[in-house]
Amino acid sequence: MSVKSVLGDLQIVVERHSDVLKNYSAIFRVLIGLRVFGFLLSFFSFARNILWLHPYQLASIEVWRIFSAAFCGHNLLDLSWTIWSLHFATNLIRLNNSNEALLKVYAITQALTTLILAIFAYITYVLFDSIKFFYVEPIVGLVPICATVLVLMKQFLPDTIVLTTPIGRLKYTHLPFTAMLVALILALLKLTYFITFLQIAIGIQVSWTYLRFYKPHDTDDIYGDQIFFPSRTQLVFTLIGRICFRSLAKLGVCKRPIRHVDLNSLQSVTVGQINLPQIETSAKDSERRRQKALRELNDRLNKTRQTENLNFGGNWDEDEEDEDDTQAEAQSEIQIPAEIHSPNHNNDSQA
Repeated sequence: MSVKSVLGDLQIVVERHSDVLKNYSAIFRVLIGLRVFGFLLSFFSFARNILWLHPYQLASIEVWRIFSAAFCGHNLLDLSWTIWSLHFATNLIRLNNSNEALLKVYAITQALTTLILAIFAYITYVLFDSIKFFYVEPIVGLVPICATVLVLMKQFLPDTIVLTTPIGRLKYTHLPFTAMLVALILALLKLTYFITFLQIAIGIQVSWTYLRFYKPHDTDDIYGDQIFFPSRTQLVFTLIGRICFRSLAKLGVCKRPIRHVDLNSLQSVTVGQINLPQIETSAKDSERRRQKALRELNDRLNKTRQTENLNFGGNWDEDEEDEDDTQAEAQSEIQIPAEIHSPNHNNDSQA
């Protein structure tokens, strides 16, 4: 059986079950089931040797580990966060997104984050001779998807309060940065892998980049949302964001958005006492007057050029004769009527 036929059969299955993908959350429950099954398998050494992913294993083209490692990992905190993200949070953000869109951004973030981490591990191994990320710590779990869920929740419910603390209110818009901070603390306490912190940080960046530039939402910001971070640090992160954005734009990864405004869709909107249809009518009148003035100017220029060509094309004697003839014709044509020439004409005729 060829790869083309397998892909064709897979497409037929997806089309037949498209209602499930569009209207139900069963697909996300399947992901939860696979993650729980991978959690149980991860306690066995043979399963870890077959299913887990270390960056050096990609050199031997063990590509299936990119998929299998996503459902593995024996960290209970990671498993709990994944179940919460795929059940509660996903059902919440499905109100503003379709299942296909969610699955697409989940897959993109998971795959790209894993590949970026593998490249990062190889670079640290080559430059600094560090084996921590290249040989020791595995890339497992659906942590990038969990980070994507936080970004989506931040966009969907930015000002909703999650928790009130003595030092301030924690909102959904603060969750991505909070997750990074908590993961860093847990990694320093040896409760999770340090690579989990990198998965969250890179997953947030990848998902935000995709949602901002490749699936843009309605916003006036060019460099993204500053409220990922505490308000006192926004100035620093805004500067960093501009540098990153311009670098990605020069590399062709991102493009500056081009905004278009359709005036036809705003015809019923009034600004103060001015109605948009009136503005559009006055604009058309101004355009007509401008076009008319341009036509008149062109006619005058053409007449002037024709006159100059005639003056310079003939000889001076003929021009003088033509001028005399023209004056004589003008005088013969302009004659005062007898009735008007003599005010006493009527009186004379009566006499």
